[in-house]
Amino acid sequence: MKILTVPNIYQPSYKSSYPEYSCGKNIEEIFHEYFKNEKDNICTDYIYIPIYWTSLYVLRNYAANINDIYTWINNLDNTKKYFTIIQYATGIFVNKHFNINIKVFSAGGGGINFKNECTTTLRFNNFTRDIFTGNIGNYIIPLLCKPYFNELNINKNIYCSFMGRFDTHPCRIKMKNCLQDTNRFKFFNSVNYEEYNKIINESIFTLAPRGYGYTSFRLYEAILGNSIPIYIWSDKLVLPFDDIINWKNYCIIINENDIDKLPDILDGVNIELYQNNIKSLKKYINFDFTYKYIKEKILNNFNG
Repeated sequence: MKILTVPNIYQPSYKSSYPEYSCGKNIEEIFHEYFKNEKDNICTDYIYIPIYWTSLYVLRNYAANINDIYTWINNLDNTKKYFTIIQYATGIFVNKHFNINIKVFSAGGGGINFKNECTTTLRFNNFTRDIFTGNIGNYIIPLLCKPYFNELNINKNIYCSFMGRFDTHPCRIKMKNCLQDTNRFKFFNSVNYEEYNKIINESIFTLAPRGYGYTSFRLYEAILGNSIPIYIWSDKLVLPFDDIINWKNYCIIINENDIDKLPDILDGVNIELYQNNIKSLKKYINFDFTYKYIKEKILNNFNG
């Protein structure tokens, strides 16, 4: 397998501080190491583009100045086939001259998008926010970091919980307004990682609404913490490995318009069955399996 040589400026050194427990490497950097170690054993016509998209976009003031990247991508040989891996929620930004065959493995959900056409401005609860509504990636992979979220061997003393921001998408405000007066649903102010980790591990269910992007680390943190995630989506339902995993066996999936029905939905859930299913799901929610999944798609020329 060929790994494309990209300019050093497109692989910037950056230490991420989110999530708080992260080692600082984003998904792009992590998978670049995987492929560098095994590229000689992979036979494919697809060429890997190892741009560190998330680090690059963040350091460019969240993709405010990326005209040179447009030019570089547009100058690639358009008779070749490429793939890339991205964590950044919006996926890869391109301009109108883009004519390159690139398959996108996306952890944040986004695929190939025009920067000024992939968000919608929403006004809710005295907030004005740009929400990502663009194209999704060709293949969705889990939004993870190293080290993995801690699993604690503690009792499940909370029925359902959420700790996080409410201003990133209107579904989060609706979620809080619909459920906060129900004793079984607990909402917590954001504090430190230790408390956040403890709350998820103590929770039978964890609310995992979309935010600016289509997904969040929380969905996978819930799974790793043995809590049943409740994924709340709006315009696009985006879950990883959807060609090999039936997510309804592991996760409560509801549209934002059905949030008020959630208490009744949970009353009908076989909690023990879902908890056992979650344990079996963990074999997929890690970097080793994700790498194998990506490699299989490449080896099969994306036909399987």
